[in-house]
Parts: sequence; structure tokens; C-alpha cells
Amino acid sequence: MLSLIVFAIGVLLGSVLVGLAVWGDLEATLFNPGIQEEAHLRQLRCPVMLTKDQETGTISVRIKNTLDHATSFFARSRISEGYLTLMREETAKVPLESRGTERLEWQVSAADAAFDRIIFFRVVISGGYPLPARQGTCGIVVLDLPALTGNQVYALGTVISLICTIGGGAAWIASQPHRLGLKEQIARIIVFLAFVLILGIITSLLGWWVFGLLTLVIILLSTGAFIGHLSQ
Repeated sequence: MLSLIVFAIGVLLGSVLVGLAVWGDLEATLFNPGIQEEAHLRQLRCPVMLTKDQETGTISVRIKNTLDHATSFFARSRISEGYLTLMREETAKVPLESRGTERLEWQVSAADAAFDRIIFFRVVISGGYPLPARQGTCGIVVLDLPALTGNQVYALGTVISLICTIGGGAAWIASQPHRLGLKEQIARIIVFLAFVLILGIITSLLGWWVFGLLTLVIILLSTGAFIGHLSQ
């Protein structure tokens, strides 16, 4: 029973971490949606979460000139300022030589969070013809936790989730020495769940909320299968 409780804590904690990341990025797609994109900006990187004690977080994007000649890129960003309808806008011009790269950064804090919950961010990068205008969004969840930073909370939660999921599952298998067939089935489910949790955490860090949502669905289905095998 103890091993099952530990396993359930690991799955639940991992699901919460992925769910928070998906929630923030999904909400951010609705922030200031008036500008239409020609292509998705894949190089945008945002923290998954911040804590109120953490002063700032850094949002970054890498711009690369893939043309055979020099050109200038224009970055237009919007960041929430305490409310969904209030925002600040920043613009930047980035001249780049052929094949050159540049990294842009924006600093945000818990004070920027709309309703003290999520920091919304949207940026549009446009360059010379024939490069399309690319747009990216992200949402950073703000937690009211003392002492730790958002990255530390996420890293610690990830480690605890994987240890509980794998350790609890392994302990349950070891406690069932006479159920060989069931042990093999449960072992496959546990390994699969651990793999999906890791995949969900990686995709949430990259801001791929669609894949993160898919991993949550898979976790729920796999957990149902796990409970079904145990009930048999």
C-alpha cells in the first residue's frame, strides 16, 4: 500500500508540473491576439514559473539571419502589467550580417502577472524579404512560495516526481514475488509512465503546450490502465 501511495504521489506531482506549464502557455495564446502570424517562432524560451520572492525572470529569443546578405530584424514585444488589458510594449531593431545570430532578452517579475497568476508575453519578429514574420507567446505561472526560485521549484518537483514514480513502482513489483505475469504488465506501464512524464516535462520547458497537453492525456489513460490491472 505504501509503495502505491508513493507511486501515486509521483504521478500526481509530475502531472501538476506539466499542467501548470500547459495552463500558462495556453492562456498566453489569448493575450493580445490582434497580430496575425505568418510563422511560429520556435526559438522563444521562457521560464515555466516564477515565485513572488524571485525578483526577475528572463525571456529570450535567438534570431538568425538565414539570407545570403545582411538585413535588419524588428522585434515588437508586449508584456502584461498586472492586468490582462494593461501591457507594456518594447521594440528593438537588430541588424545582422549573413548567417549572423543575435539573442534578445526581456526581464519580467511577479509584479507583471495578470491577476497575480500568470505573466503573459507575446513577441513578433519580422525581417527582410522573403523571411516571414514570426510570432511567439508564453505564459509564466507565478507561485506564492517562500525562499525558492521558480527554476528551483520546477527542478525539485521534477526530481521528486521521477523518484516517487519509479521508486514506488519498483517497490510494488518487488513486493509481489508470485505474480509474474502481472508484474511484467505493471512494469511496462510504470516505465512508460516515467517516459511520458519526462517527455511532458521536456516539452513544457520548450513551451510546446500542445504536446504537453497530449502527455497529460496519455498519463491519465496509462494511470487508468495501471489501476485496472491492480483491480484484477
